[in-house]
Amino acid sequence: MTAYYNEHDPFAAAWLRELIKDGQITDGVVDERDIQDVQPADLAGFDRCHFFAGIGGWDYALRLAGWPNDRPVSHPAPLRRRHD
Repeated sequence: MTAYYNEHDPFAAAWLRELIKDGQITDGVVDERDIQDVQPADLAGFDRCHFFAGIGGWDYALRLAGWPNDRPVSHPAPLRRRHD
């Protein structure tokens, strides 16, 4: 299981890396790019995708709720940009 965490705030991103290192949340990659710069191809190979990840609360909550580690999850659903 590999997680993708997108978090633009440097402090929160650093916190995520520490939580990953301590085993508190799913092992993964922390991407500090703006969400608008993330492309679908960037998410290939990840089982869990956490956008606007903050300090990893959703991943931690999934663990507390008993969500199976082998069951993929993505939240919040990435917003589609309208091209009017």
